This record gives sequence, structure tokens and C-alpha cells, in this order.
Amino acid sequence: MDHADPTGGGHVWTMVVMPRWWSDWMSRLDRDGAATARRRREGRPFAGEFFRHPIRVGAVAETTTDCVGGFLDEVRLEGARTVVELGAGSGAITAELARRLPDSSRLLAVEVSPVLTDRLRARCPDVDVACASAFDLPDLLRERDLPAVDLVVCSVPWTVMGEERDRFLSTVRATLSDGGAFSTLLVAHRAREGGAAATWVGRHFADVRSGRVQWTNLPPLCGLHADAA
Repeated sequence: MDHADPTGGGHVWTMVVMPRWWSDWMSRLDRDGAATARRRREGRPFAGEFFRHPIRVGAVAETTTDCVGGFLDEVRLEGARTVVELGAGSGAITAELARRLPDSSRLLAVEVSPVLTDRLRARCPDVDVACASAFDLPDLLRERDLPAVDLVVCSVPWTVMGEERDRFLSTVRATLSDGGAFSTLLVAHRAREGGAAATWVGRHFADVRSGRVQWTNLPPLCGLHADAA
């Protein structure tokens, strides 16, 4: 900013120093804006797949980072040597799951959409990714000579499968070792204890329990957890 020199000798230039909180706030706006733009770009393929196959994909956008973290905090990862993720999408859960598992664990991510599978492989290059249906899981395990699974993490919208629901849950249970765990992320109102989803899961698993509602996602989601007796 310049000010006129009262002596008539020209202009006197002065520097305005903004407070630290202002520069920090502006920097945060820049970072948040860039992150939002990145999420929108990354979310386009996911949204496109939803509008093409709404029942198969089950969600219009990726699960948020906070929701993924809250859900996985409830999942029984300790001692899980062979882990399968069903309905891995473009990798929102896969990336964090791979980060939390020890190097000695084996993670297989299964996604039926070729478009999302490509995104998943690019995002998680060190994860074994299969473009296949969840019903193909027994064959996928045999092809890889994998033992019985210790943990299945699931984002497949199986509650809307109609008559295929029981076949889906039966397939998952058949691949789990005794004492293994099944954790599925559902729209919050479907995951309540004593609800229809819990009843369906209870036909194949023991100790069915609901997790916390993850309000940071739209729609809010909730984990439903059970054990293979």
C-alpha cells in the first residue's frame, strides 16, 4: 500500500504485515480446496458406475476417510493372516486396511466392476486385486492356494440381493475358518441390532453385533460384525 508523502517528495511505500492466523487460514483454504477438487475428480468414476449399476455398486460416492477409520477400528484385525475384502470399489477401505495389516498378512480385494477395479489397482498396487463377483470367492481362493480366511470385510450391498442374500452369506461363511470374523458396512438403519440384516447374518454366524454409526458419511453408515462359530 502506498501513501502520499506530506512533504511533497513523492510516495512512501509501506508494507502491511498480515497476522499469522490469517496466513494460516488462507493456506488451509488452499489445501482444503485442492483436496476437495481431488476427491471430486476421483469420485467421478465411482458416481458413473453407480448410475450405470446402482444396485451392484450400492453407493453414489466413496466412503469418507473418517468413516473408513471408524469402521476399521471395530474390525478384528489382530491375528488375521488371510483377509478378503468384498466390494472393494475404488479402494477407500482397501488402502487403509492394507496399511493396518501386518506385512505377514495376505489381502485379497474383490471388485466386480472393471472400471472400479482399474482404479483400485492403480491406488493399491501392492494388493492382490480380482475383478470378480463375490460368489466367485471359493474359486479365487483355490486359484491362489490360500487357506481358510480369517477375516472378510464387506461393502457389497447384499441386503438388496433378494433371494440371493442367503447364498451370498453362505458363500462367505464357507470360506471362513472357524473362529474367523465377518464385518460388513451397511447403511446405518439397516445395521441395527435385532434388525432384518442382523437376523439374516445370524442365520450363518454367531455373536452378531452393531458398531457405531459413522455420521461423517452421507448417508451415515454402520458396521455389523459377527463371528464364524
